[in-house]
Amino acid sequence: MKVIYLILVGTLLWSFIAAMLRLRRHYSGLAPILGWFLGLAFFILAPLTLMVLNGGYQMPAFLDVNDSYARVSFAQLGYLKPFLVIWISLFASFGAVILFTPQSDTELKRFERVFSQPMVRRVVLVTAGLAFIDYLLKIWMLGGVTDFFLSNWYDRQGDLVGRLGDPYVFYAWLSQANQLIFTAAGVLYTYCELKGRKTNWRFSLLVLLLFMVQIIMTGNRIFFALYLLSFGLSCWLLRRMKLVAFLLALAPALILVFSAWASFRSNLSQVGENIPGYFDNDLGNPTVTSLMSAFEGNDTMLLLHVINDFGSKYRFMYGASYLRAFVFWVPRKFYPDKPLGFSSQMAALYEPGVNTSLATTQLGELFANFGLFSVALLPILTICILRLSDKFAVDTNNRPLLVVVVFLLSIWVTRSAFDDALVTFVFVFPLLRVLRLERGLSRRTPVVRTAGYESA
Repeated sequence: MKVIYLILVGTLLWSFIAAMLRLRRHYSGLAPILGWFLGLAFFILAPLTLMVLNGGYQMPAFLDVNDSYARVSFAQLGYLKPFLVIWISLFASFGAVILFTPQSDTELKRFERVFSQPMVRRVVLVTAGLAFIDYLLKIWMLGGVTDFFLSNWYDRQGDLVGRLGDPYVFYAWLSQANQLIFTAAGVLYTYCELKGRKTNWRFSLLVLLLFMVQIIMTGNRIFFALYLLSFGLSCWLLRRMKLVAFLLALAPALILVFSAWASFRSNLSQVGENIPGYFDNDLGNPTVTSLMSAFEGNDTMLLLHVINDFGSKYRFMYGASYLRAFVFWVPRKFYPDKPLGFSSQMAALYEPGVNTSLATTQLGELFANFGLFSVALLPILTICILRLSDKFAVDTNNRPLLVVVVFLLSIWVTRSAFDDALVTFVFVFPLLRVLRLERGLSRRTPVVRTAGYESA
């Protein structure tokens, strides 16, 4: 059986590479479809490949996850069905891009965007300033610096929601939207530097420092992960292969740090004790465990179990988790029975009694709602994002920051619930409009050399 799995995974890898090469010829910037593909590869294809090479995966005991999804073994026939659902969905999505992306891209190469780096730096500084105000407010709301750093990064949000109710929920979404715009501005600034082959080291190091502060203050590594993935993709798009090689050389250290951070971020006051304690834990195969953590491989493991469980053990949701995005705006005091988000519902099923949320990737949400129809829905969604990317590429409206936000959300939504991404996107609009963050950011000019149009 392992040989069959390896052949199928090899086919997936080949089709992904072929599709990405086609997209690079068609786009020269950070188009949403590139983000979508990057997310599918990072959050689904990479951990799936790792599990196939390893014959499966068993989460280490110190992670204390529920036995209902803690183990996957491809030696058991019971995992053949979920593997095939994932394989067909991904292969059809990659094939759809190869089929529907034209070889010629003359229309997209007639224009390019010229960015104002001082204006991009302004966006970075404005959104970073708002983030620091947010950090200070949360420290104050939690009773001071000591209480803030003693609190669990995840539980503190629940505590504030319980105390302050719906107003804090809306504030938290606005804060998250600001963090996303900051990340988009950082990505756009780095892309400009890579394209121009000129680096302002002081400001670039400042951006990295701001991301470190963000991780410490929020406990969340997703925004920095989005930045790193975008940086790697930008290097590949712009053919900065020495930087790609540098990133690959740096990858083992980054993977180890990201994996360890997930373990001890719950209590920053004991970091000095928790760092050596992490390495004392039984990690099984340390390399596989670190890679699975870096790729958020637990989500793909849960995806395999969702495909097995829904329709037999649990009832399908028939679109309910997607409809929640449209009732989110109703305060709970007017709608006491408002459903929980999809990730919270998954936690109630697979980690009952634990205050947490669980991601199953976007394919997992599709399957939990629509069953085997998800095999067709994922490639259809891919084609829609491809068409949206073309629209952004030829659109004359000057909204480059919004395009990068959509690019980042396209990565994000491959792992997260649909309503999380949509609600965040909606909160981005008032910030962009009120703060006028896109004013003077770029201009669209005719190409006078062989460079392609940048959709970012």
